[in-house]
Amino acid sequence: MNHWSGERGLAVVLVACAMALPAGAAELDPTTGYTLVRNLMSEVKKERKQAAEELIAAGDASLVPAIVDAYFFTPQLYRDEMRDVLEALTGESYRSYKDWVEYVGRSDIEPKERYVEWKALMFQRSDPDYTRIFYPGAPAKIRLQEVISGGVPVDGIPSLDDPPVIPADEANYLNRNERVFGVVVNGEARAYPHRFLSWHEMLNDVVGGEPVVLSYCTLCGSGILYSGETAGGERRLMGTSGLLYRSNKLMFDHDTYSLWSNITGEAVVGRMAAANARLQVLPMTVTTWGEWQERHPDTTVLDLEGVEEAMEHLPYRFPYRPGAADTARRGVEFPVWQQSDALPRDTEIFAIEINGVPKAYPVERLIVHGVVNDEVGGIPIVLLADAESGAVRAYQAANHTFERNASGVLVDETGTAWKVTESGLEASDSDRVLPRLPNGHIAYWFGWYGFYPQTEVWEG
Repeated sequence: MNHWSGERGLAVVLVACAMALPAGAAELDPTTGYTLVRNLMSEVKKERKQAAEELIAAGDASLVPAIVDAYFFTPQLYRDEMRDVLEALTGESYRSYKDWVEYVGRSDIEPKERYVEWKALMFQRSDPDYTRIFYPGAPAKIRLQEVISGGVPVDGIPSLDDPPVIPADEANYLNRNERVFGVVVNGEARAYPHRFLSWHEMLNDVVGGEPVVLSYCTLCGSGILYSGETAGGERRLMGTSGLLYRSNKLMFDHDTYSLWSNITGEAVVGRMAAANARLQVLPMTVTTWGEWQERHPDTTVLDLEGVEEAMEHLPYRFPYRPGAADTARRGVEFPVWQQSDALPRDTEIFAIEINGVPKAYPVERLIVHGVVNDEVGGIPIVLLADAESGAVRAYQAANHTFERNASGVLVDETGTAWKVTESGLEASDSDRVLPRLPNGHIAYWFGWYGFYPQTEVWEG
């Protein structure tokens, strides 16, 4: 098989490849093309200059994505020739890596053949394990030219795996207004404070006898709970790949090293992508510890001391204080080429997709209304927002219209009261249950729009 195997393999190619190009060549073969791009990264100016001249002469725009990848891994001191080539091949002029990534995103340039191998070559500079993700012929359901490094290696952000928990009345370290991810599975309630997930971003646990995966993309504010059970009934453990797609984290599974999208739950690169695998979404509520504990007094919650002890093997310590991770991450953002000014970039929305129709509800507007009756994808729904905790829950509404009565009780158009639970709305006059819509979740506007530019926006 004709492909590279890491830097050593490329070194062999560099030695074997004659760098001269046929006169008037317009399209370079993959070996020659990628070798020239690799030479653009050289510390030797003469090599960079020669590579630039040959790339410009060839005019092969299919190498633009590879050059932008190389830009990230090349020190500022050696980027002049790289910019010259990019400008010559695209007619654009940018100085920052972010701008070039956005250009590649919005352009229709298709990368040169064997681009997945080039991707492995670049990313393995951070971690050799990337060759297990980007292997020759690896299937992809996303545009690989938009996959970029988040600056950490595979599993460089350690997941919380089966973290220790304690009863609610023992969690003296939490205050009522602290944000938590609230989960109920098979009748068992558990709370995962933001202060932990803001550092770890990924959690594998078992709740109510069922394996679950909580994936939290801190960059785009998207926390989603997935089932951790495979189609074969086995447990699937997930981790953080260190890679991003449109500023949204890409997860990986420890079994196949396939990449999965945080925001869609879809396998997007690797064996599981070829199998069209998608994670099952489970209901989860972003709320305050006070609201969650009142609703679920029997809930368990992460044990602060236990988690600290479990992380003692790491060469660094996480300060598990509310907001500490957000402070450390302040100002960090990554390029997203699909943007909209319909809402401010970091507006917190409740996002949902039903029957292929995506819709965004600004959380502040939902809180003003409290109860919102709407229709998405032909399905009547009701959204309930709590002003004190900021929690938003969405349910199927069937043929009902809901409101809060003078006592704050949820009632339908007939005056029948309904009990609000984490799994559904329960009628007081019968055994009728309207199920929770599990795929509704909180996100930042820019993060949602980057994946769903056709999204509707609720005007309120």
